Amino acid sequence: MGHRNIGLGVLAATALLWGCEGGTVTTGSDAGPAVSGAGGGAGGGIDAAVSGLFDMGRNQGPRDGGAGPLPTGDAGPLAPDAGDRPPRDCAAQETCENTFDDDCDGIVDEGCACRQAEKACYSGDPRDLQVDGACRAGTQSCQLEFYGPCVGQVLPQPEICNGLDDDCDGQADEGTECANQPPRALCPPDQEGPPLALYPLEGGYEDPDGDAMVRATWSVREAPAGSTARPDPANALRSELFADLQGSYLLELEVEDAAGQRGRCTTRINAEASGDGLRIELVWNAGAADDASDVDLHLKRAPNAQWHDSADDGDDCHWRNCSVCSNEGAGGGEAGCRALLSDLNRNPAGPPPQVEWSRPLSDDDPRLDLDDVQGQGPENINIRAPQAGTYRVGVHYWDDDGFGDSTVTLRIFCGGQLARAYDPVVLRASGRNGNDDTEFWEVADVAWQGNTCAVQDLNPAGCPRICDNGTAEARGCPANQSRGRACN
Repeated sequence: MGHRNIGLGVLAATALLWGCEGGTVTTGSDAGPAVSGAGGGAGGGIDAAVSGLFDMGRNQGPRDGGAGPLPTGDAGPLAPDAGDRPPRDCAAQETCENTFDDDCDGIVDEGCACRQAEKACYSGDPRDLQVDGACRAGTQSCQLEFYGPCVGQVLPQPEICNGLDDDCDGQADEGTECANQPPRALCPPDQEGPPLALYPLEGGYEDPDGDAMVRATWSVREAPAGSTARPDPANALRSELFADLQGSYLLELEVEDAAGQRGRCTTRINAEASGDGLRIELVWNAGAADDASDVDLHLKRAPNAQWHDSADDGDDCHWRNCSVCSNEGAGGGEAGCRALLSDLNRNPAGPPPQVEWSRPLSDDDPRLDLDDVQGQGPENINIRAPQAGTYRVGVHYWDDDGFGDSTVTLRIFCGGQLARAYDPVVLRASGRNGNDDTEFWEVADVAWQGNTCAVQDLNPAGCPRICDNGTAEARGCPANQSRGRACN
């Protein structure tokens, strides 16, 4: 299985946009997914940790340029001037998983064991984020067992004449002489639909002074933990986003005029309507640079079935027999797979099942939507209408491709609702190309009855059921053991 670094880009690009001569720019309105008037929905990870903290972009006008509600993220009344705040209280030690630098040492959640693939973080005063300002939380990714540095946060800066509240005190451009008015960024309404689908982002621009637009930038403010979704292109009013995980996404559009003034707005995508009874999502090495490792998701039809049985009716749904698309061999690579999956997920019938566990091949059979061989994932396995029975979930570290040990996280959904989210587990780079020495993790059994499921963990606390791949294929990983050692 080949590898290459897909390099999906940074959170916000800053390249100049193509020319815009007047003071108003809008894009056409192509037919898109169903629209609702309200954002929301559980996303997990970043969005669940700080829901609403990013929802504070400077929204300077209604979405359509006329009368109407403000875009998602209107911050409401401004907070008191930061200069009037009482001193910040500092704790004696960190409180893990709460986003902030509790002990005021400039580091967030140092020494805290990972509980998710990535999370929001902010090392400044939490009150900076409660105003309609330029301050932004960043992201911490799990690096093996502990969280890495806080990347992408925006701390208070000296105020300049740009239409933004740079020092995050609740007032924009105070103490400056600004003769020019900022532009208005215009965002589309919130959208709802399935995961693994493309969502159009039709932005607009208005400027009360008639200044031309010199830049438009879309960025992701909230996303499910481990998502690699990025607006494409990032530096144009018209863009799109591929929702690669089930959950909620908050997008921000920032526009800048020729005088250096800026305007912002936000819009939300709720990619919750999967249509699948059973859905399993795998991500790994969230936020890591230059990761081309290959981790594979597996689902067996029964606990005593055989891993790696790759026949067309084999016991194990995985990359060899179950893929709807692979970003290694598909025409167009990653982009080609995303376009194909988006079309399939927009169809009421959904993507086709791939392994015939019961005749004929139908909605009670599994599929692997995307075999990701290029690092980070995600991968997901789904059954639209599972038969009654018990299924087993596994993860195989096929090849590190020079990356080293990988941090793996997994979520299980039943009937569209999150049933279980697993803390990150480290799989060691102990072999190559899926040989017997590579590591295999048996995660859970999913017992399905009617329209409900029960997730049965196979891992005692702190003791994941991990064995070498040769053992897993021959007889399964031994119970109550991790890498040959008995669990306490």
